[in-house]
Amino acid sequence: MAGRGLLILLLGIIAIAVVSFRSIYENSREAINNVSYYYLKQSAHNISQSGVNLALRQLADSSDWRVGYSNLSMFSGQLNVRLVDTTFEGSNVVKIESIGYTDLNVQSPDTMKSALSIAYVQPSGNPGFTPASVLAAVTTNNNVSTTGNLVVDGRDHDINGNLIDTAGTLGIWTTGTLDRGGNSKIGATGSGTDYAPAKTENDNIRLENQTYPGGYPSTPDSVLGGTANGYPPGTLKTLAQSGSNGSQYTTNPGTLTYPLSGVTYIELSPGGVWNPCNIDGDGILIVHNNTRDAVMKNLNFGIFRGLIIADDPVHIHTTIIGAIIGLTPSPSEGNCIGNGNGDVLYSREAINAATANTTGGGGSGSSSSNVVAWWD
Repeated sequence: MAGRGLLILLLGIIAIAVVSFRSIYENSREAINNVSYYYLKQSAHNISQSGVNLALRQLADSSDWRVGYSNLSMFSGQLNVRLVDTTFEGSNVVKIESIGYTDLNVQSPDTMKSALSIAYVQPSGNPGFTPASVLAAVTTNNNVSTTGNLVVDGRDHDINGNLIDTAGTLGIWTTGTLDRGGNSKIGATGSGTDYAPAKTENDNIRLENQTYPGGYPSTPDSVLGGTANGYPPGTLKTLAQSGSNGSQYTTNPGTLTYPLSGVTYIELSPGGVWNPCNIDGDGILIVHNNTRDAVMKNLNFGIFRGLIIADDPVHIHTTIIGAIIGLTPSPSEGNCIGNGNGDVLYSREAINAATANTTGGGGSGSSSSNVVAWWD
């Protein structure tokens, strides 16, 4: 009996050991499978994300590139990328579909070895934008007057000054009053109707005594939308100092080189005056200081295409194709933006071209700044 009992005890111990070892084995195998699953999925994800970035780089160099990649070897796996033209939330975009496969020799379900990433991108370079603060061909924060033969035309024009029907805006928008005098003329577009420049004043062509929602912009960066729109304080000044796209920063307008391009930032001392002004060129032209009393007087020379942001613009005697915004509530003399022969022709195309140089959309190497959506 003792021998039989000992045998039974031994068999019991063996059975318990077998069950225990089997449980440990199953748990270990499950843990290994979980680690393998994570590794496979993460590797596939890395490959698919790399595919999106490769496609973005190709699009930055050639906006017409749609070839994609087929069975491209990468990170011990393969990559397939497909590009198609489509729309996303009303915008024309290129859809990038990138599928990464990893460890193709590992025996596991395909779902464990593949990952899909999708991106929608505008590949043709930064299209630029017209800031919400551009409410007219001339936008000011004070009483304003026009005399002489000045023409302020809010109808839309192309970058060369040719008229574009029924696509413009107001001629003048101001928080103060407008006094039109002499032979000066104002034109505009309102409710789909163009109003040719004329010696008349009404709400179809200008708006007076307006209130800017949230407070009138007080800095160049706030004109472009401020921090909420990607322009925290100092952005445009820093860009001008970088020299990007021909940008210039100076405290002495006499040191400028022409034609102007990119962002030209002239920071005058308090009460400083730039007189006369050669504005030949394009881009964004800023004349500003912290006290908002930098004077830009007698704009006599050159044609400017783009957006002018100036504390105190006085006497426009040349041609501006785009728009001009005045910042100061206390102009230095007479509120007169023009008393001779000058033209301010609103141009959405010129403004968009100017702002396109401020948000990293140009150049080669990466078009990620133009990605409008990305899923992984």
